[in-house]
Amino acid sequence: MSSRPAHLAFLILVPSPGNTSLTSQGGRDYRLSLATVSSVDAAVRLARELTDQGVTAIELSASFGDAGEARVREAVGPSVKVGRVHYAAP
Repeated sequence: MSSRPAHLAFLILVPSPGNTSLTSQGGRDYRLSLATVSSVDAAVRLARELTDQGVTAIELSASFGDAGEARVREAVGPSVKVGRVHYAAP
């Protein structure tokens, strides 16, 4: 493994003002950042910041939808993996 820990992020969209927060924790081999964001615009800004800090993968909550996922993906570029949680139909 490289000397730099893997940096992963999970962003949860909670579309209500004032719901933005970020925590990070990690160990020798990884760092995980968990954030709640109040809008897709806030997620795009945070995703760019996290990319600058070395994040290598971002997972989005299902509430981002296709359009939100596309905006985050475009903001971070091809060097960062971006995925989204999907729920199976009942």
